[in-house]
Order: sequence, then structure tokens, then C-alpha cells
Amino acid sequence: MIRRFNYTGRVKIPRSRVDISLFKDREGKYFRAKVNLEGLDLSPDAKIYIEANYKGVYQRFPFGTVAHFKEPENTRLNELPETELAYFDIAVVDESGKVGLLLGKAKGIAVSTDGVPNDRIPLLPVNPTDLKNQFWKLSFDSSDDGRPVLEINKKIPDIFEKARNDINFISLVYPAAFRGVLIKLIEQGDFEVEDDSWVSDWLKFIHSVLGIKNLPDTDTESGTITPEQEAWIDDCVNEYCKKLQLFEKFTGQ
Repeated sequence: MIRRFNYTGRVKIPRSRVDISLFKDREGKYFRAKVNLEGLDLSPDAKIYIEANYKGVYQRFPFGTVAHFKEPENTRLNELPETELAYFDIAVVDESGKVGLLLGKAKGIAVSTDGVPNDRIPLLPVNPTDLKNQFWKLSFDSSDDGRPVLEINKKIPDIFEKARNDINFISLVYPAAFRGVLIKLIEQGDFEVEDDSWVSDWLKFIHSVLGIKNLPDTDTESGTITPEQEAWIDDCVNEYCKKLQLFEKFTGQ
């Protein structure tokens, strides 16, 4: 199908209506999906497509129509890079005209092979991957909207478990990764974004969880982080460490 759509009047499909699970066996990754479109006033004949993507590589799968949702026989992601994480877009398309009319859309749903429900994927997903000689890396190019991912070296034994539960890993890596995300937020230069963007999700976390209501000025010409911005970043990281009691847990105090 041609990637050309008319976006006029499209319906935003809530992520709570999308249930995608990502699995892995000896042959590689595959997924299962359910989408609840009831009550969204979408044409019953409109086609449903689910598109998986990671680091700029896409695979699209037809899932029948609004009236007859049907999973294809093969949902293997054999074209995506080696990864435990993938992003999924849902598109409902009216193909009765020459140009596909996009009726409904859900975008950037992160799904991991660890079985975490896709509506509970954390702000900073952890993805074991081949980093050669690097221990960890903060990546912003895994999805088409630049969501941050903490990549960890899959060659290190039990690294996924360490990233979740080892206080040494958590205390030393996550604050540094958090700082990198905050720098990227400022570099984006715009805090007025759509509600489902990764920037919006992080700002909600900073405001609601960390209790930091102010935002730094992003309108700078120097191209470098200003003292005001650096102070804001420090405040956020300090509140993050305080919230998780990382210093006390790391030092045993």
C-alpha cells in the first residue's frame, strides 16, 4: 500500500484500545494484536494496518477491516533489526478513492518481549542490544518520533535483570541517562507538543512526579546549554534521585 494519506478529520485511537504482545522464539520475533474500534464511528469497510518499526525499518501487516478484524497468518518481524523492543502504529484507512483516506491512527506504541503491557511501557524503555564494547547507551533513533531508549549490552550476563533491580546499575546509570533526556528536551526547543508525544510524557513526569513546575527558556542562539538550563537540569536530576532514594540505597545510609 502506498504511504500517502489524507489526514483530514482522523480519529485518534486511544492506546488503551490496542493490545499488542511481542514474542520471540528460535525463528525470531513475532507479534499478536487486538484493536477495539467499537464506538469510534469508523467505516466498517475501512482497512486496518499495523506497522512495526525500529530504527527506521518498517514492516506493515494487513489486519482485515473495521467490521472483520483478522490477524494475518504471518506476523514475524524478520526485517527489523535485532531488538527486544519495537514500536507499532495502527492505521485505519478508507481505500475506496485514489488516495487512501486515513480515518484513525494510533502511533508509537512501544512493545517489549518482556511481556510488559504496551500501555505500561516506562518512559525510558530498556532494550538489550549489541553495543560492541559499550556498557550502555542512550538512544533517540529507535522510533520515528525520537523517543528515548536505554540500550544495554546484551553480551553482559544478566544485564536485563541488573538494569531492573541492581541498585549499583540504577544509581549510576539512570541519573546520567535522565540528564541526557533533559538535554534532548531542551535541544528540541519546543515544549508545546501533542499530548501523545514523548516530550509531553516526560514533561508530565517532571511536573506531576518530581514536582518541578517551571520550564527553562529554550530560545537561545548560542547552541549550548545555558547556566539557567543547566540549573534546571540539575534540579530535575536531584529530585529524581531524591524521589527514588538512590543516594541512601547506594550508600546504605
